[in-house]
Amino acid sequence: MSKEIRPKKNLDGDQNLLLQVLRKPQLMGKLDTQGWNQVLFDAHILKLRARLAHDAETLGLWPELPDKVQQILTNAKIDTASRQRKIMWEMNRVGRALYDFKEKVILVKGAAYIARNLRCANGRDSVDLDILVAKKHLDIVENHLFMAGYGSQTLDDYDQQYYREWAHELPPLVHPSRLVEVDVHHTILQVTNKLSPKIDVMINSSQELNDQFHTLCAEDMLIHSIVHQFVDGSLKSSLRNLLEQHDMIGEFAGKPAFWTNFMDRAETLNLGRPVFYCLRYCVYFLNTPIPDDVMARAKGNAPGWIVLKLMDLMILRTMVPFGVSDGVKRSKWTDFLSTNGLYIRSHWLRMPPMMLFTHLLRKFFRRLFVRQS
Repeated sequence: MSKEIRPKKNLDGDQNLLLQVLRKPQLMGKLDTQGWNQVLFDAHILKLRARLAHDAETLGLWPELPDKVQQILTNAKIDTASRQRKIMWEMNRVGRALYDFKEKVILVKGAAYIARNLRCANGRDSVDLDILVAKKHLDIVENHLFMAGYGSQTLDDYDQQYYREWAHELPPLVHPSRLVEVDVHHTILQVTNKLSPKIDVMINSSQELNDQFHTLCAEDMLIHSIVHQFVDGSLKSSLRNLLEQHDMIGEFAGKPAFWTNFMDRAETLNLGRPVFYCLRYCVYFLNTPIPDDVMARAKGNAPGWIVLKLMDLMILRTMVPFGVSDGVKRSKWTDFLSTNGLYIRSHWLRMPPMMLFTHLLRKFFRRLFVRQS
């Protein structure tokens, strides 16, 4: 498995049905009631119901869907569209709050995908607004937002210190009349993370969206999504993030010299390892077309075979929420060990050992105190 992992190509009862439908949406017309129950359940857990609705409508499959399925997917589509409108309105309000701030304000993650009308925004369930500014401008931006009525959601002294000294963003901000969280980032990874990308390179290469906002360039947008999933985030049930990267690859790959620029950028930012993981598991789970020369170059950043074997064992058992995953045998114990192994990995990357130990110990006792009180 560690040398080469490939998905099965045919409709197979040992495969996860949602994965099959995402690879080939035309299969939605062949699902029976039991199949739809499985697909809709997993899609709900992974926040992908609105994506299924979009694919069914785009490919003209909607009339073939059962009435109850149409109702469920319509509700998901309406809810997701509402959330995206809220994100765009919050972007407008943040722009108004920063009307006299002349430095770059960069939309990242969901807001950038929606604003750029990217393929990965179709049916994407976005709940907060993420912006990126240079670290030297954090105080100015925060003060502007405070003056516009935003307030910090983190009141504990330790949490405030954690965000301001070690995190890659300010404590989350929320305006009381709209309740959409605004996350102000100054880099894409926690400052204590073992991987330290050169954020100035990404900021300088950002592209103008309008008079007030920029977005990352295509290569950096894809890299940020990869970093968010494979370095900074939880890999459990994170298929939505992998699908996001699959979509961006499909949309950006046609641009001249994209792959060369993308791989050069990943190595410049010291992020070749997570990029390797992304390409490897995009191929496995979603059949993403990756050129052979690109995959060969990515493998130059692969870990040793023991680590890769462990990553395969854990990710193949956690990327989708329950049951089988492309024939990989699963049990409660293997899922438990895989989930916790990836959790430990994410924290190990995030902080030096002693800082990590004290941080987790503090969190443990705080939770224990809350439960007892």
